[in-house]
Amino acid sequence: MPFAAGPWELASVFSKVLSYASLASLAGGFLILWLGSVSTARLSAASSSTESPALTNISTIRRLSWSLSTRQHFCKVLLLACVLGSLAVVVFFLLQVGVVNQNGIAGMFDGFMAGLLLQSPIGYGSSLKLAGFGVAGIALLLARPSLLATADEAVLPAMLIIGAPLAMVFFAVSFAVLGHVASLGVLAWLAIALHISAMGLWIGALYPLHALCRSEPAATLQPLLQMFGNLGWAVTGSLLLAGIYLLTELLERPLDLFTTPYGLLLVGKMLLVICLLGLAALNKFRLVPAIVNAGVCTLQRAIRAEMFLVLLILLLTASLTTFTGPVHLM
Repeated sequence: MPFAAGPWELASVFSKVLSYASLASLAGGFLILWLGSVSTARLSAASSSTESPALTNISTIRRLSWSLSTRQHFCKVLLLACVLGSLAVVVFFLLQVGVVNQNGIAGMFDGFMAGLLLQSPIGYGSSLKLAGFGVAGIALLLARPSLLATADEAVLPAMLIIGAPLAMVFFAVSFAVLGHVASLGVLAWLAIALHISAMGLWIGALYPLHALCRSEPAATLQPLLQMFGNLGWAVTGSLLLAGIYLLTELLERPLDLFTTPYGLLLVGKMLLVICLLGLAALNKFRLVPAIVNAGVCTLQRAIRAEMFLVLLILLLTASLTTFTGPVHLM
């Protein structure tokens, strides 16, 4: 099927990319906050004569040793992601109202049509995403005083530890009810939820890691980077397994990868993910172990390259669900 790249479709792609980037920023940002608190506990344990007390003390495990400016930056970025993500979801929904109404920009604000669309998969998916951004935003606002406390008292609040996974559940379920897998079975819904969660944790952590490279000492940063690299095996493994299963569900035959627009976009996305995996392996096995002696400049450049690839992946993902789709589902 040829692409129908009109202004409505292009606007939808932009709103999707913004919402994808926002939810990934939240997922990855929350992950790095948690890893930061764990790495603080490990550094505290390593500097103490007895490892056990430091690691079993809950307040120590939840403590953040980052500078106040770093914690302020994290709060601003995560709250901005909540605002921009919510705005992107609302704009996407209004665009769909306008497309259905076929009455120009004024048609986007047709209350009757919007009410009907709210009762469709588009409405359900948009509502779930808004709920996710809402939960994340409330958790961040309530956690902000604890996150921005003095260096000795800054901790990762329980509100954030509970709110972040709950927001991710809303995001994951929203993709199961909205998109090409919505008409497939429960296993496909679980696979897309796992795929989205894993991708969000991985790509959303890149900017926070880049920011930490600018503001925190390499010796303090290395344990966090090592933990992220170790966790990356589980994250990327889940991502690939779920992705392969979804391919078998979305494509009727392997040849569709090379003979349909949807398949060609998927191939392009897979090639970008392979490049991203290559950079991630370079970071884990070469750049992170050498960070204390060699500095963070090379690692920062590699992370910037990863972020550029992520932008291309998000553009292709948004295009997959806007311009084309599996032939048997269209």
